[in-house]
Amino acid sequence: MARSGFTNAARLAARWRKALVASLLLPLFVTTIGAAPQRPSKRQLDELYMRTQGRTDGRDIVYYISGFVYSFIPGQRPQKLFGMEGYNIRRLIPTPERDGFFVATREIVFYTDPQTGQVLSTWKNPFTGQINEVFHVANDPVNQRIRVREDGLRYVSLDGKQDRGAIQPPREWEQFYVWTSDVFPFYSLPGWSRNYTAAEMFDFYVPKSALAGDGTPDVMVSWTRVGPWLPWMGMDGREGQLVYHAQSKLLPSWEELPPWMKDLVRERYPLYMSAPERVDPARPNATSWNVYRAEMEKRRKTPAVNQRRN
Repeated sequence: MARSGFTNAARLAARWRKALVASLLLPLFVTTIGAAPQRPSKRQLDELYMRTQGRTDGRDIVYYISGFVYSFIPGQRPQKLFGMEGYNIRRLIPTPERDGFFVATREIVFYTDPQTGQVLSTWKNPFTGQINEVFHVANDPVNQRIRVREDGLRYVSLDGKQDRGAIQPPREWEQFYVWTSDVFPFYSLPGWSRNYTAAEMFDFYVPKSALAGDGTPDVMVSWTRVGPWLPWMGMDGREGQLVYHAQSKLLPSWEELPPWMKDLVRERYPLYMSAPERVDPARPNATSWNVYRAEMEKRRKTPAVNQRRN
């Protein structure tokens, strides 16, 4: 990057940091408070987007999610297999280079009976007739990195070496700004017969009125995923996919989650009561597949402690 570009990015990063963590000396953005303009600048929209990703005071926010998971096998009628309910908890952490933020997150999602809503410990596979142990989503970490530049925000790799593309401005939909993110993950799955191939579609709906404030906006999210069978379903090598359809809402704190969920997390998953406090760029993000494989390897090595996680 040219020195002038670096200087501009550093200056922009310094302005924002003050709003994020009062104890730090180098602030990043300063949000303008007042009546929302009819035609906001790109910088104002970037600031609003960052407030959808984390609080300006550095504390946690939560994206609560609820929806269903369906089977999709060509030539067969889709089936509603289970519900899903959980959350992603996150905070913004300034990068060591002071050029932006890590979005430091971990996520936990419980698979539930689609009729009763009860959290599942086992699940009868309608395609094989087998009873399968259910492995809920418990992924730690699930981090991202956003670089703040004079010309806008960009996703980059956790080590900052690879540019992953600009965060595009939102569309205007009546009284909402809508940020759309269509993601197509593709990577190898060690120990499995196929690569992980999926599609994830996000729409973040943010009221235009939020532009006038400086706090956590009221965000609603629509999320759809098409992806492979989960590793604990016993479906590896079988034709078909899963379709997820869920809605999500930004909550200002963990305490606003449903009581049953907070009780369960306190008892069995206390790590997920808060977001990560630091980010190791060399540590890969967790997925349902690498978490499941690690658990199976652990059980093989310690058969006497072969206890269910759920």
